[in-house]
Amino acid sequence: MASSFKRIALLAAASSLTLGAASQAQVFEQVGGGERRTVDVITVTAQQREESAQDVPISIGAYDTQALQNAGVRDIKDLQAIAPGLVVTSTQSETITTARIRGIGTVGDNFGLESSVGIYIDGVFRARNGVGFNDLGELERIEVLRGPQGTLFGKNTSAGVLNIVTVGPEFEPGGAVEATFGDYGYSRVSGHLTGPIVEDVLAGRIFAVEGHRNGYSDLYVEDDNGQLNKVDSETQDYWSVRGQLEWTPSATVSGRLIADYTERDELCCSATAWNYTPAGVGLVNSVGGQVLFPEDPDLRVAFSNREYDQLVQDWGLSAEFDIEMPIGTLTTVTSYRTWANERSQDIDYTSADLAYRDKANNYTDIERLSQEVRLNGQWGDLDWLVGAFYSHEDLVLGDGIRVGEDWEAFLGRSLTAGSVPPLGTPAGVSVVLSQLTGGLINIPPGMAYLDGQGVNQDVYNQTADSWAVFTHNSYQITDNLAVTAGLRYTRENKDVYATFDTNQPLACAAVEQAFGFDPINGFIAAASAQGLPAATISSGATAIGSICLPYHRSGLDANGYDNERTDEEVSGTIRLTYDLTDDAMIYGGYSRGFKAGGFNLDRQLNGPIGPDGYTNSDNSFAPETVDSYEVGFKSQLFGNVVQLNGSAFYQQVGDFQLNTFNGIAFVVESIEEAETYGVELDFYYATPIDGLDVTAGYAYTNTEYTEVNTGDPLVDALQGQDFSLVPDQTFTTQLIYTRPVFDNLVANASLDARWASEYNTGSDLDPEKVQDAFTTVNARIGLGREDGLWSVELWGRNLTDETYAQVAIDAFAQGRRGGAGTSLDPRGTASYAAFLGAPRTWGVTLRTEW
Repeated sequence: MASSFKRIALLAAASSLTLGAASQAQVFEQVGGGERRTVDVITVTAQQREESAQDVPISIGAYDTQALQNAGVRDIKDLQAIAPGLVVTSTQSETITTARIRGIGTVGDNFGLESSVGIYIDGVFRARNGVGFNDLGELERIEVLRGPQGTLFGKNTSAGVLNIVTVGPEFEPGGAVEATFGDYGYSRVSGHLTGPIVEDVLAGRIFAVEGHRNGYSDLYVEDDNGQLNKVDSETQDYWSVRGQLEWTPSATVSGRLIADYTERDELCCSATAWNYTPAGVGLVNSVGGQVLFPEDPDLRVAFSNREYDQLVQDWGLSAEFDIEMPIGTLTTVTSYRTWANERSQDIDYTSADLAYRDKANNYTDIERLSQEVRLNGQWGDLDWLVGAFYSHEDLVLGDGIRVGEDWEAFLGRSLTAGSVPPLGTPAGVSVVLSQLTGGLINIPPGMAYLDGQGVNQDVYNQTADSWAVFTHNSYQITDNLAVTAGLRYTRENKDVYATFDTNQPLACAAVEQAFGFDPINGFIAAASAQGLPAATISSGATAIGSICLPYHRSGLDANGYDNERTDEEVSGTIRLTYDLTDDAMIYGGYSRGFKAGGFNLDRQLNGPIGPDGYTNSDNSFAPETVDSYEVGFKSQLFGNVVQLNGSAFYQQVGDFQLNTFNGIAFVVESIEEAETYGVELDFYYATPIDGLDVTAGYAYTNTEYTEVNTGDPLVDALQGQDFSLVPDQTFTTQLIYTRPVFDNLVANASLDARWASEYNTGSDLDPEKVQDAFTTVNARIGLGREDGLWSVELWGRNLTDETYAQVAIDAFAQGRRGGAGTSLDPRGTASYAAFLGAPRTWGVTLRTEW
């Protein structure tokens, strides 16, 4: 805390310097007798009104078409290159993509866990970050709103908002075609047409894009004959179309209607060996599998015994109307979206056949209808807004984790490792079960698990209804002093109904028969009654947990889930703004963000047990809240030659929703208290060199789990430690240079770079999952006609070919830490794989506009 207040004091001191700088503006207003270039001010809708980004009293990163195009931003992950403090990662599939702002984000491999960073595209909320991960098409601007934005943007914005605005229809006829080709067989072809349909009344725009990439990882897939065949992994194969209408039937009514459709059919994502132990490799090799060892992530080589299909179908409709009324402007936004995904997965990420998901049984369907109404106006010095919001979401998720033909031998060797050199016996499951039960359970080797056993089909049906009323107002107290205050009441009801169907392996069926539907605690009770030593009981319970994994247990089959929860919250904001001069202001205030509780759409084996299994398993988790305190300044210096903005923040997080993988299963817990604090700086400079603009950004973020009382030692061990996936520092910079050359030609060049300090990529914070500090550099150079008739650009991304982990994970069942298995325990035999960021890529873009 003390250090956070020191940083706030330093930032306040920095803001006072802007006054002295502003007083020198006249020195820089002219260079060589000519008019000095200035920094363009971006108009944003961060407060649901159009206003200058420099007038909004919150920390904003605003990026216009030129900045986005030169940085090669096609999706939200690309945005990291120029947005300091933003972290976007993907894991098993690009549909599982998570954004974090100021250290806060939700880790999750299923869609019961919603996002802490809201993604809005043309005013419409995307249900999850992964749902918003697509080619964004033609971009007008992207606003990164840092900190809670729950007053105006609603739930699931407890960390911030990515507000994405695409290019709309124009009444001036025009069009463009763009073709990009690069290494790894990359191609992307897009184009648009726009113009009037009814003069001055109705304009249209249609945009289409198709993209392909062969993939930048070599995946060796073992076929049914035991042969390894190399295929490309991390491929791209998608197409998308977006149609828009701009309708202005009268001087007081305007509307924008949008329809879009996207399909993706890709192979993603493989995990490479990141940090393996000989024991982990030995286990895989013992059943004929392969994993790269010694590991070398730079080679981008991965193994599996099946490919990773990623199928997505995404479409939606939206209508936004503004109606000018005597008291103000009435805005209504109506949307309907549907998103469907099927994906397969080799869970162990080796060529051994251990565990997998088939796409036929692993799917997610989301349908969402939303309606928002806002009325805003101005009465004297009061700028006011009131509104209401409603959404209905239906989510259906299917899951089917199954074991492969190598699982019994693999688990048997793992369970008896050390007792029969070097890795135990493939009949170990039968041996251990007989030992644990004094010979009462005797399963013939080869019959404990059969290929394809596990989850036959789990289906989760979740319905969520959310409504809210809100107000957001600004009052000009004096010419220099203004207060902004907002309030929102949100009520959300969720209910989940789930059915479970287990094709139970004989080993787990026998364990449940001997020790009950909760076999671990049943074994502990039975062993304790027999007076067995504590060490024997502990090792036996661990073995039972491995023999009877959650997706082998039958305790949920009879009763399933039928759970409901309702959350309600009053959130809001209050801020003061003081204009030091016409070109510099300071602000400070408080905001509260809210993300509703929910249900982990996974097997949660807890609660009372009846004669046929669990009767009331609880898969719910509590709502997440963020109380944020922020001070900052915004300035336009030297006649707006320079813009310098800064902020300092302190955020308290209540019931942080954490999802962590322990190598066997996912554990969802609510962290009672956590905090983040830091500083952010944004710098824009129109240099004296005609056509050269420089931008830069810096973010310092400190995080800590301050109070963790879950009762789970794996999670409680996180108390006092940092969040995962949060670099202490990030620095970004972008240089854009444009100038005329020869007759009617324009040359352009750009360079952007991002540096991130060291951080841990694992939610359990195992030291082996640390990603060292790294830098990525992108560049672009081009030449074209001034009228846009043609242009050609050469570009490269990650020019230094940095190899870095997006997320490092426990390799499934391939070794474990000593003791309780937390990051505080000795490493033991634990092994790790990683989902890597993109390597160096390069290409050429051809464009024509008319």
